[in-house]
Amino acid sequence: MLNFSEFQDYVKMTIPERLPEEYQGAQIRSHEVEKNNGLVLHGITVTPEDSNIAPNIYLDGYFKQYEEGKDLDEVLDQITHTVVEHIKAPEEFSNVAEKFQDFDFVKNNVVMVAVNTERNAKLLSQVPHHEIEDLSLIYKVMLGRDSEGTATITIRNEHMAMWGVTADELHELAVANTKEILPITIQSMNEVMREMFGKDGMPAEMADVMFEEMPPTQQMYVISNAAKVNGAASMFYEDALSELSKKVGTDLYILPSSVHEVIAVSTEMGTPEALSEMVREVNGTQVSEEEQLSDHVYRFDAAKRTLSLADTTMEELKKAAGAENLSVEPATEGSRPRHTHR
Repeated sequence: MLNFSEFQDYVKMTIPERLPEEYQGAQIRSHEVEKNNGLVLHGITVTPEDSNIAPNIYLDGYFKQYEEGKDLDEVLDQITHTVVEHIKAPEEFSNVAEKFQDFDFVKNNVVMVAVNTERNAKLLSQVPHHEIEDLSLIYKVMLGRDSEGTATITIRNEHMAMWGVTADELHELAVANTKEILPITIQSMNEVMREMFGKDGMPAEMADVMFEEMPPTQQMYVISNAAKVNGAASMFYEDALSELSKKVGTDLYILPSSVHEVIAVSTEMGTPEALSEMVREVNGTQVSEEEQLSDHVYRFDAAKRTLSLADTTMEELKKAAGAENLSVEPATEGSRPRHTHR
């Protein structure tokens, strides 16, 4: 059986001969891409002749299928099919490089995405961002959206320099644009379940019986955006949280379900410590590492219209991070332990 390195080399070597004749001259490159929370994925790009647009195919999932016993030729057929399906860029992406250099286009299409600050330290050193508690907002240019998801490019420091704009200017644009391009959605968990089972064919009458409305203080509310992608950034719209707080009748605790959505509950639903323990358990068992946002719970103070950590403080987090980075070297004969920072 091939190991992952051998698998990547074999794919790169054999894919050209599997492509249709019109793409035989395509250039194939392998590369690594750092995703959210430092997750590194391994992919190939297949660039047709006379094109500057190439599909990016990640091989990690395909290798897992191979590891689990799927025939190598079948896996390669899947990869080839994916390449061919995406090798022709949609017409709206044909001049993407030109559009991206034009700040008049960018300023109307920049949106914000929430990520965990500590887990994305390397990325944040390379991109403009805005820190809020243990999270950071980064900025992406929205190129398009369809039923399969959104097409975006992350704004990096060099892009900001090219346009001659500041991080504060990007933040202001992104806050306004995201509200319009990816409008916030707030649904009770009952509404979400009714919608889900309705799509599976459950009659509305049966759904009403199964998911009877509860008092607002006992209800969970899912906050995301219209695309249901990177919707956790919606938690930073105070107007929407204020309206929900009025409906519930109390301040809110915000539970970071994933980078795509958060859950709001009344502060009567439990203690921050108990809720954060639940968040940690869900993150550890049900949310992929790439999609995790935080292990901590936030409180929205309706009177002050502020969002802050509820189960801890930034001072405590920094203190804990400092303790983790402190190591003690074992003492050797005639010497004392020395403290070193990694």
